[in-house]
Amino acid sequence: MLSGVELFFLGCFAFGLIYALLLLLFGDASTGWVDGFVLPPLHPVVLVGGVTAFGGSGFLLDRYANLALIYVCLAALAIAAVLSLSVYFLLVRPMRHAENSVGYSMNDLIGKIGYVWTTVPADGLGEVVVTMVGGTTSHMAVSVDRTEIAEGTRVVVVDVRDHVLQVALFH
Repeated sequence: MLSGVELFFLGCFAFGLIYALLLLLFGDASTGWVDGFVLPPLHPVVLVGGVTAFGGSGFLLDRYANLALIYVCLAALAIAAVLSLSVYFLLVRPMRHAENSVGYSMNDLIGKIGYVWTTVPADGLGEVVVTMVGGTTSHMAVSVDRTEIAEGTRVVVVDVRDHVLQVALFH
């Protein structure tokens, strides 16, 4: 028969396992409520990981170590703190810095500097190359001033209409 303390530790452990299962099934939908937190170590994965480690280590220490309850709780807290800090510094923090997307929208090109790859005629389409975060992209372009822009000339993207860049000479 399990004692009340063992049930408490198992409850903490079960909470963490259920949260991990929900996180696996629903992804980051469960972490949206912490977006405004100022302290990054309070990320739900870190907190719930700590509760899970506290529950698991507390249960095992209570059951198999011949220690007083206060020492079991202190040791379980220490183990939870070490594991939570490890999760934060080895998983959460590096992943937060790795979440850079290479995707962009056409409107992100407005204001970017590029150069003419294929001459932009006064009344037609040319090709402009713009360097973005994910690399170099080329797009169809027309001259805003309705003047010819020679190949190799630096231009600035003024607007985007129907997926065609509206460019002007960059001075």
